[in-house]
Amino acid sequence: MDKINVITFGCRLNTFESEIIRKHAENAGLKNVIIVHTCAVTSEAERQAKQQIHKIIKENPKKKIIITGCSAQNSWQNYKDEKNIFAILGNKEKLVFDYYKKLAKLSIKNAPHIFVGEILKNPPEMIEVKAQDKLFKFDGKTKAFVQIQQGCNNRCSFCVVPLVRGKNQSFSEKSILNQCKTFLHEGYKEIILTGVDISAYGSDTKDKSLFGLVKKILDTFPKLERLRLSSLDPAKSYDQILGLMKLDKRLMPHFHLSIQAGDDKVLSDMRRRHNRDDIITLCKKIHKISKNIAIGADVIVGFPGETDKEFENTYKLIKKCGITHLHVFPYSIRQGTLAAKMPNQIKTEVKKERAKKLRSLGEKLKLKFIKRQKRKPTTVLVEKDNQGYTENYIFVKIIGDKIKSNTIVPVKITKIEKDGTVIAKVIKGK
Repeated sequence: MDKINVITFGCRLNTFESEIIRKHAENAGLKNVIIVHTCAVTSEAERQAKQQIHKIIKENPKKKIIITGCSAQNSWQNYKDEKNIFAILGNKEKLVFDYYKKLAKLSIKNAPHIFVGEILKNPPEMIEVKAQDKLFKFDGKTKAFVQIQQGCNNRCSFCVVPLVRGKNQSFSEKSILNQCKTFLHEGYKEIILTGVDISAYGSDTKDKSLFGLVKKILDTFPKLERLRLSSLDPAKSYDQILGLMKLDKRLMPHFHLSIQAGDDKVLSDMRRRHNRDDIITLCKKIHKISKNIAIGADVIVGFPGETDKEFENTYKLIKKCGITHLHVFPYSIRQGTLAAKMPNQIKTEVKKERAKKLRSLGEKLKLKFIKRQKRKPTTVLVEKDNQGYTENYIFVKIIGDKIKSNTIVPVKITKIEKDGTVIAKVIKGK
């Protein structure tokens, strides 16, 4: 069986799905192909994917290129005339084995073969994982991504994701537990629950919730050493999850919030379901559990009509809430969204300046947080070259003897280098 090269852009969900794509392509007998799994969350993400595709074509003139993912779903027309493009698969089609079997029988002469369906009315089918299923294996990695839901029912004015991913659909609990079982059997130490909007898990059913799922996983797999959550919606309550975090240390002390802005007018224009006070209240609850919990956040700057004062409100909120892992995105026009048609689009240089200012704040807050963690005992899941993440998501380099990959070791942070590298030492006798 030929090893299929899948080049992945974008979110953790794409990382999960790339393994499905890889196995489908291999099992179908596809040969001499490179699959590019694209992202469309920003125009920059699409630009990077297109740039990489041009490079791949130039460096691999005899390979057949398959384009899939959100950018393929959103704007497949932009790829159909590229040289050596063998096929384009939409987000529904990329997860269906039959399309790969079909591609294995098709010729390059009539390429590109385009299979991109309408996704809002015809969302992807949920893949139910059986206990014996070996489909989901992340080669060479220590952390496993478990998809718990797909799609999103929210219609934020800036976001193209519902248009390319479809409506919210939750995996069955049985399927999720089977995913976890497979990963634990393969030796993974950390599982990360992922999806488009994991806070919405169970909202399409009568008796399921994210808290219930998290507790079920921890109860079912006592040998699971780490469980981590991906991005969460501040509009929801996490009181039960916070309570569980106090009781079960395997649930990692790390929250990542999709806040997007810290000004009520901007949040309203974005059609977000939370306001400024909701963010502040949630962050206070998180910090009350422990000052060592890391809070990350996604923030968009330069949204249409955002004034200097409104940006400053976001800046002050980040500082007030003690957010330590900041992901800043200059607003990017996404065709088909409400925001793309809004007046008062912000100039590129203003967006860049605001992003620079907020990132600078983020680095200062992160450094302050890391300094507070010095000498405190924690653990690191070693990924490679004696490097890995602490429980509260600080990336460290462990000095001393070489440590085997996929090993969890007790450490304490001892130093921060001038280049920002965080140094840790193993705590002996533990």
